[in-house]
Amino acid sequence: MPMKGGWMHFVVTGANGFIGRHFVRHAKAAGQKITIVDIAAPQVVPDGVDTILTGGIDELCDRTDLLESADAVCHLAAATIPASSQADPLRDVDLNIRPLVQLLETMKDHGNKRILFLSSGGAVYGVPQSVPISEDHATNPISPYGVGKLAIEKFLHCYSVNHGFSTVSIRPANPYGPEQGKIGQLGAVWTFIQMIRQEKTATLFGDGGIVRDFVHVDDLSQLMIASLKQGAEGVFNCGGGSGTTLKDLIATIEDMTGKTLSIDRHPPRAFDPPAIVLDISRAKQELGWSPQVSLREGIERLLA
Repeated sequence: MPMKGGWMHFVVTGANGFIGRHFVRHAKAAGQKITIVDIAAPQVVPDGVDTILTGGIDELCDRTDLLESADAVCHLAAATIPASSQADPLRDVDLNIRPLVQLLETMKDHGNKRILFLSSGGAVYGVPQSVPISEDHATNPISPYGVGKLAIEKFLHCYSVNHGFSTVSIRPANPYGPEQGKIGQLGAVWTFIQMIRQEKTATLFGDGGIVRDFVHVDDLSQLMIASLKQGAEGVFNCGGGSGTTLKDLIATIEDMTGKTLSIDRHPPRAFDPPAIVLDISRAKQELGWSPQVSLREGIERLLA
């Protein structure tokens, strides 16, 4: 539902994660009421957070009073990453898809039926047939991670049709920003910066010519908030507006740091698409959103 009275109550799953922490910060700055849901308490409780649940979705499903009072559930929780999903697809199903269906079943009887889901702008499309990739592009994921994200999107559609849910899925490109997490697991921008600072060696598959789309976590947070405020439904891409090759990304970081990144080069991998750049026209036209942080500015912020 659109925002009324200047504020909303967001129940945020995965609120302690990289994107979750930034989203909560932006939502609080916009004057929203926040309930944090995760499997552990945050190391630092953000000012103004109203409720913290540390039992994850299981505890949230027991707290039907919070679901009933919330204007929207923001489902940002993810228990796996692409690499771990590839290694153990069954675990991905158990930890990501089953809890989401459990939440939808509880919301069906006790919630407001308004949910935002953080999907994936690269994994759900698979090998692109054309670039930039619009939301109407075929979805043929080639990884268990992408299949899982798409499956959740389809469950949301199912509950929308059959039970009157109002759902929106945000498909981000490659989010980056402060405090992203473990080096080498997620985020080329964060990983390359930390490795060049620590004088470590980065692994690069191919010649670095593959093109990727990078979006700052602040821009992603703003798009999620805009979609909630405006009562948007459906699917929205979230990208930086253009693509960058990995070798150009490395060259930019080297130029800005005055250091050279040590690289361990390997043959290209067959499952790495040559280019993934998202078409963000729908978010611009329907929600009035556009990315504000250029890649160079985002790198400057991280270096600072």
